Amino acid sequence: MKKTILIVACSLALVSCGSNGSVNRLTQAPELKTQTDTLSWAYGQNIASLLREGYFNQLDADLIMQSARYALDGHTDQPLTPEETKDAISYIMTMFAMQSNAQATATQKDVDAQQEAYFKRLEKENPNVKRHPQGFYYEVLKQGSGPNVQYAQRILFDYRSFLLLSGEPYDQTYGHRDPILHVVGEPMFPGLIEGLQLMNPGSIYRFYFPYQLAFGPTGAGTIPGYTPLIYEIELHEAYEN
Repeated sequence: MKKTILIVACSLALVSCGSNGSVNRLTQAPELKTQTDTLSWAYGQNIASLLREGYFNQLDADLIMQSARYALDGHTDQPLTPEETKDAISYIMTMFAMQSNAQATATQKDVDAQQEAYFKRLEKENPNVKRHPQGFYYEVLKQGSGPNVQYAQRILFDYRSFLLLSGEPYDQTYGHRDPILHVVGEPMFPGLIEGLQLMNPGSIYRFYFPYQLAFGPTGAGTIPGYTPLIYEIELHEAYEN
């Protein structure tokens, strides 16, 4: 969030003043022939994607491009003083933060309600499901043998994952890549750290993680924030430290 605001603030600082110039509209993307072309286009594309977010989509895109062209051409007779520019950007950033916070709060409330309903239904319909004291749920599909996994222990496992609320498959090792060799806790989201320590070699568990014990409100990679997940894990080996 802070990184996004910083990038947008820098972009807006560049294009914050109006002008009498003009920017040609394109009907199709140009051919990018050099590294400079690629970097320039990528920067503009990134600015555009950020300006489509939240409060920024209320701004005048044509005027933004005209302002940028005017400033890049070296004109100093800007219609806004530096102080006025600073105040305008400060206002925009405040409004963006307020709108983003409001959207996050609404998303959180919606997902909280859906999670709660899902877990109530899960406990009612599946007697094999147990609730962990940390707040996630799990089901033993196959029990292994030997001691349970310990924190900081190296393990070898396969997995499948799903988006909990929709049931849509998300990722898996089976048929895609080799089993994962990893140290418990380096790095892993909180629910997975606790869940793996319930398992022993040869076991297969299915875990139901609320977003609070998965990737949280910020998400990670292609997983957006407030996303509860299902992980089905087959533990092959737990190695001595």
